[in-house]
Amino acid sequence: MWPGKTRKGIVLAAAIGVLVGIGLLTVFLAVGSASSSKRELVRAASATPAPQEPSAASAATDSPSPTPTPTPTTYSHFGLLDGVEMTEEEWDARKDLLPLAVMFDNSDQAFPHSGLGSADVIYEAFVEGGITRLMAVYWRRNADYLEPIRSARTPFVVWAAELGALFAHAGGPNTDDDADAIGQIARWGVRDLNAFGPIADEYYRDPDREGPHDLATSTAALREGGVRMGFAGPPTVESWLFRDSSTAPLAGVAAEGIEIDFGERRSQWQLMQYRWDQSTRTYSRHQYGVQHLDGRTREPLRFTTVIALRAPFVVVDDEGHVVVDQIGSGKATVFSDGLAVDAIWKKPGRDARTRFFDANGAEIQFARGPIFIEVIGPASSVLVKARADDLPDLPPYVAPPPFVPTPEPEETITTTPTPGPTSAATQSVTPPVPTKTLPTGTAVPPPTTTATPPSTPVPPPTGTVAQP
Repeated sequence: MWPGKTRKGIVLAAAIGVLVGIGLLTVFLAVGSASSSKRELVRAASATPAPQEPSAASAATDSPSPTPTPTPTTYSHFGLLDGVEMTEEEWDARKDLLPLAVMFDNSDQAFPHSGLGSADVIYEAFVEGGITRLMAVYWRRNADYLEPIRSARTPFVVWAAELGALFAHAGGPNTDDDADAIGQIARWGVRDLNAFGPIADEYYRDPDREGPHDLATSTAALREGGVRMGFAGPPTVESWLFRDSSTAPLAGVAAEGIEIDFGERRSQWQLMQYRWDQSTRTYSRHQYGVQHLDGRTREPLRFTTVIALRAPFVVVDDEGHVVVDQIGSGKATVFSDGLAVDAIWKKPGRDARTRFFDANGAEIQFARGPIFIEVIGPASSVLVKARADDLPDLPPYVAPPPFVPTPEPEETITTTPTPGPTSAATQSVTPPVPTKTLPTGTAVPPPTTTATPPSTPVPPPTGTVAQP
């Protein structure tokens, strides 16, 4: 019996095991399915919903307006003389104006100058007596005060002619030699704004200065005089080449300090310095022991480019008048961006524009901004320092005795302008004093010092000097 019972027990146990296994499998599958459903729900809750296309109405009311991108200012017009960018309005206001060249005194009695800071280009050269004179040229900007105005000299007449400029001056030499500035103005067809001529009333005497360093005017008055004389534009001058600020500067040696000594004696009236200012990217001018400031605005004179142009000269008469050999070519140094570049100047004819070329013969592209041209002789010296602070100190400024205006007696005051001379006048002739109302303001006196006054200036050497 035991074997039969055993088989039945085994079968029964096997059946029970199968049923238990099926039950456990069912439970496992159910739990797994529930866990999987839970995980899917968690993922669905944490997922980022897909973006929906906004309706036209919601786009119009809910979406922020895009911020417009500023349009950079572009320039299609540039200053004829200094290459500075000009707006359409600025160009329209000046495109038909002629350049205006104005003669300035540069002796120690001439300090301070007014109006030089508004010039596009300034020329400086020897005249006579070992002193220099300035010619400032205006086109892009105006100046309310120009003083002290002095007489013309032949080298400046040549530069005014090449610019096709109105030429403002107070007389000049009328001689039978090559220094005949007055005769040359007439023969060469220079647009003459002589203070001793028909537009004398566009000039006036500054009562706060001593003559002959007291003659003054403005760019507006001179342009009015030009209109009265029938001088009209448009300008014909051919511009130099200029480069944009994004263009690499000229390749040169470091030159943040420049000293130009016209006479190699470091005399105060023949010595100028220029110091590079990285913040303004300009050279500030220094003369007579101080930084050169405008007499009215007290702003320093700054120039983007300084050029030292070497040219031979000759003293042609007993008066010491200097004539520069400025036709042809010669050596020059161009200072810009705190660097010095060797150059060659060329002027093939009297009416041709003086231009500057690098060692490879390519015309130099100047940085945009005002330019100062120092025209020096072969005996003059140019000292260049990598750092401006390494320049030697300038000789102290020796001021002339202070000028104390003396009022005229009331009975001698005239109410009408005194007629000017009928013949060409030299610098020793005093222009008439017009009756027009003088501008307000008092000229700022130059700094004073207790230094010993200098000796009488020594004139430059006579005779033709060989070109180096």
